[in-house]
Amino acid sequence: MTDDADVPPSRRLAAVLGLPEPKPFSEEEERAYQQWLADGDAQVEEILTRRRRQAA
Repeated sequence: MTDDADVPPSRRLAAVLGLPEPKPFSEEEERAYQQWLADGDAQVEEILTRRRRQAA
């Protein structure tokens, strides 16, 4: 029997939803994903900075 701790959450979710196992990102997809995350972090930081200035 497989221990659930050894199975990545993406695989477990796919199994529950009856979907095929997700394929790993290519290097280009990984870079794009990391850039997307960084852009989102920067946008959130801008919003928080603006709110802190307005509250001061």
